[in-house]
Amino acid sequence: MATQKPTETTEASKPADQPTSAALPADTLTKYKTAAEIASKALKLVISKAVKGSNLLSLCQEGDASIEEGCASVYNKDKKNPTKKGIAFPCAISINNVLCHFTPLPTDAGASQELQDGDVVKIMLGSHIDGYASIISETMVVGASSTAAVTGPKADLLAAAYNATELALRLIKPGVKNWEVTDGVQKLLKEYSSIKGMEGMLSHQHEQSVIDGKKTINLFPTTEQHRDKDSTFIFEEGDVFGLDVLLTTGEDTKSKAHGDRTSIFQKTTSSYQLKMKTSRATYGEIVKKAGAFPFTLRKLEDQTKARMGVKECVQHGLLKEFEVTTTSDPKDFTAQYFVTFVVTKTGASRITPQPHFYTGQLSEVVKSEVKVQDEELSAILARGLKPKKAKKQTNGEAKEAST
Repeated sequence: MATQKPTETTEASKPADQPTSAALPADTLTKYKTAAEIASKALKLVISKAVKGSNLLSLCQEGDASIEEGCASVYNKDKKNPTKKGIAFPCAISINNVLCHFTPLPTDAGASQELQDGDVVKIMLGSHIDGYASIISETMVVGASSTAAVTGPKADLLAAAYNATELALRLIKPGVKNWEVTDGVQKLLKEYSSIKGMEGMLSHQHEQSVIDGKKTINLFPTTEQHRDKDSTFIFEEGDVFGLDVLLTTGEDTKSKAHGDRTSIFQKTTSSYQLKMKTSRATYGEIVKKAGAFPFTLRKLEDQTKARMGVKECVQHGLLKEFEVTTTSDPKDFTAQYFVTFVVTKTGASRITPQPHFYTGQLSEVVKSEVKVQDEELSAILARGLKPKKAKKQTNGEAKEAST
């Protein structure tokens, strides 16, 4: 199914709701936002088709196709120096206790998997324009509606993940340390007694052609991940991040490798002279088609040879794997929200838009009975992400104030 094409965007045009930051050029922000619009439309398409009986592989393919179609319709005026654009993260659909990165090949066992009513589904994907990547993820429940709302632990899980994301965004502003965000989110989770954060999941700074930058936000650090000078930084205006929030209903908060084979990889900056002809051919195709961004082996022409070719590349550090991970208990449910944002003078501003499926406590499809009791946290969550502009005084008000 064809998706609606975004309006042609050039360096001179700028979406009306564009976040602003004096530290980033306007055309850079426009590229981020254009990529976000494309990714959001692809995500909305996948959500609309994620119904009982729908096939995971087909959904992933449709998500990727939507991104490629959207990217093909923008930034086409410079024929001599065409703008690089495309998938920044392939569509991955992870169900229930599977945490992330599940996007099977047609030959994989998981290719026949279908969605069932009640499945808690995490959908993640991303696009980029000129290397400026906007990645987005949200969680939905199959079959949920205003007449069959999600309740109980699943509802609490989605509400906790959504609120943790919203709180983190509201805590971030220039001059704030990353660990202050960690402390705030961990304090919030105490309001949800049955929900825990998955340990060690990092949220990275984004730069051109980089989605795993040096600055990282660690909302739920492991015991080995210390708060030292190397892991501490202060947010600055112009910083762009991908905020990744992963929560579980389970007791065990450590992830483990899933049985399915890895199908998402990313080129590193390392170098090595590959020995096998298949490996060299595979690596060359990866460089040409994916560049610096994660890709699925489905993108390559011969997926069987690609499976063999990536082995030597991984062994010698030319590629890194995005393993399919899961919790230890198959009965667990997990939720994820991923937001790309920019730090502006007044605080964090979304680049990727609000979620489509669950939009907070007024939602008709998710009914959590947990109410945030902490007054400080509740006040922060009630606050708009963008600060309200001060009302200008009239002449009469100014005179009254001076008397």
